[in-house]
Amino acid sequence: MRRPGLILALLALFVLAGRVGLPGARDATPTGTPVQAGADFVLGRGDGPEGVVGLGEPERVAGLRFAPEVHPADRQVVLGAIGRTRPQARRLIELVDGLTTVRVGPTGRRSVGQASAPGNRRYEILLDLAEVSSSTGPRGVDQLIIHELAHVVDFALVSDALVGELDEGIPRGYSCEPGQRTSACAPREERFAETFAKWARADVGHGLYIGYAVSPPASLETWALPLARLAG
Repeated sequence: MRRPGLILALLALFVLAGRVGLPGARDATPTGTPVQAGADFVLGRGDGPEGVVGLGEPERVAGLRFAPEVHPADRQVVLGAIGRTRPQARRLIELVDGLTTVRVGPTGRRSVGQASAPGNRRYEILLDLAEVSSSTGPRGVDQLIIHELAHVVDFALVSDALVGELDEGIPRGYSCEPGQRTSACAPREERFAETFAKWARADVGHGLYIGYAVSPPASLETWALPLARLAG
C-alpha cells in the first residue's frame, strides 16, 4: 500500500477514494513472486486445474502466523482489524491466514505495506504500523492491514475469471501523471486490494488519504457478491 499523505488541491477529486500518490512516494510493488492472476488453491475436495491444489483443513484452521519479533501489542492490532471486518470478508481472510506470516516494520520502499508470495504456496505481509498510525490513525491502520491481507486472498483464492469480473466492477478513476500508479493507473492487483478492504471494512475511505485513489463501486455490497459466494 502506498504511503499516506495530503494534496490539498486534489481533495475534492478523491474524497471517496484512497490517498493520492505523490511523485517519489513509496511504491507498493510486492516482493518475491509477482501477484498472480490465477488462484493457488481451490476450495472443496480435491485439486483444481494444473498447479492448483485443494485448500486442506489444516491450513484452514491454522490461524495467522506472526514473526517472532512482532510485539504482542502489534499482534492484537492486526487481529483486531480482522475482527472488525464484515463476516464474509473475515471468512475469506480466515481461509488463508494459516498460510500467512505477518511482519511489522518499515518496508524500505515507497510503501507502508507489502505482500509477497515467497514460494511453496506460503505468503508474507509486512506492515509499517508505526508510520500509518502516526499519520492516519486507527482507520488507516485497519485499511493497511486488510489491504495487504486482500493481496493474500487474491494470491490464494481468486481465479482468473473472478479477477476479470471484479475488476470490471471497479470504476476506472481519474487521470494520473505519467509514471504514477494511482487512480486510473493503479495496477489491477491494487485496485482489487483497495476495493476489497473498503468492502471488508464498510468504509469507502472518505477523508482517509492512504492507498491508490481507487474510486469505489456505486455499491460495495453488489461488487462483492462473487466474493461473498466464494466465502460460502
